[in-house]
Amino acid sequence: MTKPILLVIAGCNGSGKSTFSKDIGAGNFEPFDYDFHFLRNYSSLLDIDIKDKMAHNITWQQLENQVEDAIKSKSNFCYETNFNSSPLYWPQIFKDNGYEIRMAFLCLNSIEEAMKRVAIRVQNGGHFVPDTEIEKRYYEGFANLNSCYPFFDSIDLFDTSSYGEEPKFILSIEKDKPPFISSIPSYLKELIPVTFYS
Repeated sequence: MTKPILLVIAGCNGSGKSTFSKDIGAGNFEPFDYDFHFLRNYSSLLDIDIKDKMAHNITWQQLENQVEDAIKSKSNFCYETNFNSSPLYWPQIFKDNGYEIRMAFLCLNSIEEAMKRVAIRVQNGGHFVPDTEIEKRYYEGFANLNSCYPFFDSIDLFDTSSYGEEPKFILSIEKDKPPFISSIPSYLKELIPVTFYS
């Protein structure tokens, strides 16, 4: 019997998760876009001191509800993440419920590029992220990829450094198989696990 699939779309701020997640899911997934739901909830609330916290709480509850529904129906699920905080929280829950765990990690060539894209997003009505937080998430996401990759059944890496272009395939790894490598950008050599390309 085929297992249901959890697909984790990971990458730093500005890496194109919301833009490309549906294409990467190839029609089999309806990604939960946390930022989209947060902004919608935030704009619906009264302008009070705890508005930000309230919007996060509402959005988190929406995510929990969708996760619960997916697991009950054994349907595929997908969500987007910077992969910087509690990276295996949801994957562990899905694995415990018999899911195959996959990841697509979108890579950017610099923190500066991430900051530029967040600034463009803000100009177009998107949410603001402080530069210090962008930098922190950038490094933490790759650090967690290095430490957590054995947990996943498969991982695909894509380069999204060329603004306005489709993601470029970098490599795929599956458990107990040698990696399938297209081309590894030089900036990634110090950021991804050596076992991905050695």
